[in-house]
Amino acid sequence: MEDLLVRFGPIAVLVGAAVEYDATLILAGVVVHLGLLGFPTAVAAGGLGALLGDSVCFALGRRGGAAVRRWDAYARVATFVERLAARSGSWEIVLARFVYGTRFASMFFWGVRGLGWVRFVALDLLGSLLGALVLVTLGFSMSQSATALLGQVERVEKHLLGAAVVTAVVVLGFGRLGRRLRAAL
Repeated sequence: MEDLLVRFGPIAVLVGAAVEYDATLILAGVVVHLGLLGFPTAVAAGGLGALLGDSVCFALGRRGGAAVRRWDAYARVATFVERLAARSGSWEIVLARFVYGTRFASMFFWGVRGLGWVRFVALDLLGSLLGALVLVTLGFSMSQSATALLGQVERVEKHLLGAAVVTAVVVLGFGRLGRRLRAAL
């Protein structure tokens, strides 16, 4: 996925965020850290991609509410989403970004409930952009740690390679010495 983000940039972020929001945006933050994508571009593409994916789920909920309610995946999180919605109203759409595993079910839920498109888009755009900002920042921050960690791993690998070479030389040397001693006896 990281290769796609590097190769196709904002388009890959947009499409990836529509399907797999969290991982795509964290990887987008890594790509931003590498300087291959601009931070505002990553956030905007991620937010719009999430809005597109969420809109599909919302539309499916509006069109096929009864069928959606029978889906096992929806049934597993529906009661949780309903409790969140009872506490926060339609602002639950914004919160769904930050409650892992509820994003798609929330969008179906509000579609089934018949929430108006304008209100849905306004709240989902806010949530999508806010979530994208948080996740791209997280990926950017983690990338700095990963870069430092990779530097340490590279040093350890060099030490391990050196140790392996020394071990191989010692083992081969003792093997040769053993053969000479056996030949001499």
